[in-house]
Amino acid sequence: MNYLKTDQEYVDRYDRITVERCRWSESSITPEIVKKYDKEKRNEEGLARASAAFNNLYVWFMAGERYSKKDEVIARWKAEDEGHDRFYENARGPEDIKCLACGRDLFVINKNLETSLDKPDRVLFMFECTSGHLPRRAFYDNREEWKYIKPLCSKCKYPIDRVDEDTDKMWKSTSTCLACGNVEVCEFEKAATKKEIPDLNYQKDRERFCSDKEGMKYVDWMRTAHELTAILDKQKEKENNKELYDAIAKVKRLKIIELEQLINPVLEEASYVRLNFKNPEITGNVIVSFTVHDVKQGREDRESCQDLQKLLNRMLADTNWRLMSDGVVYRLGMIEGRFKAYEKEEDLLKIFSKKRLLTDQELSRHQKFS
Repeated sequence: MNYLKTDQEYVDRYDRITVERCRWSESSITPEIVKKYDKEKRNEEGLARASAAFNNLYVWFMAGERYSKKDEVIARWKAEDEGHDRFYENARGPEDIKCLACGRDLFVINKNLETSLDKPDRVLFMFECTSGHLPRRAFYDNREEWKYIKPLCSKCKYPIDRVDEDTDKMWKSTSTCLACGNVEVCEFEKAATKKEIPDLNYQKDRERFCSDKEGMKYVDWMRTAHELTAILDKQKEKENNKELYDAIAKVKRLKIIELEQLINPVLEEASYVRLNFKNPEITGNVIVSFTVHDVKQGREDRESCQDLQKLLNRMLADTNWRLMSDGVVYRLGMIEGRFKAYEKEEDLLKIFSKKRLLTDQELSRHQKFS
């Protein structure tokens, strides 16, 4: 059993579906449909032109979307078929299956893969006795035994007898209920015997609807449209949050040495001396560890940490640096902490959006209790 096909077979399968859908799309919107929603009261010729215009646009989108997803769908089909083949090849029949007549071990004479859209694959193994005893037995790869269930009459639900007739041209099945006498016949003409009508326009339509050149035009157009939409959305978002973006534009984007020059004089004035920066950690953002010594007499560790954090937060408020959320640690008059730099606009947006939210909440609480 081999589910995996050649690449060309998958392409042919996909293109045939594309041609069928595009052919339908060419006539999906009729003049009558246009007339129902026509506010301009077009005449018959105008309705026909409008119908053709709608259909042409519909076909263009249909063919383009099919082309844009072609590689992805074919890759999925191939992966599914490779999975079917791999499962079939690796499946092994259950052992120790006994003949119901003589008790000997049965051996596998055939196996068949069963696939379903809503169930996992499974393999059915047919077993036979070395002495030719009947009945044969069939088991799935999980040792579940297959049992023949005799069909029931659609009227009285009594088991029915079925006779099948198989000829070169026709397959026919006659079901007869021995209880109520109901007879049901099912027959169909074999596909090989049906007279196939050649699709003379298929190749021409395939060139129209499955063209690489036209497909790439659609993909490029959609990419441009998405980029333009993103630009317009960004512009609209900036207009709606003008104050926020104005605040970000005024942010002081400091280098590490500029950060040190900014805070060191203020720290010394508050009796925090010997500021020292360690080697920065550079990952997604820049993180700089620091130490500073508290030389103010009588200031306890808790008070020292709180004073330093307030001082740093105030100095860094309009810069792209922040004291990290793990705060500072006090040990024997030395305080350790970490600064983090934000360079990307989206990171600064998050910081200042959070700041504005907190300000709005404080204002709301003040108005509530005032």
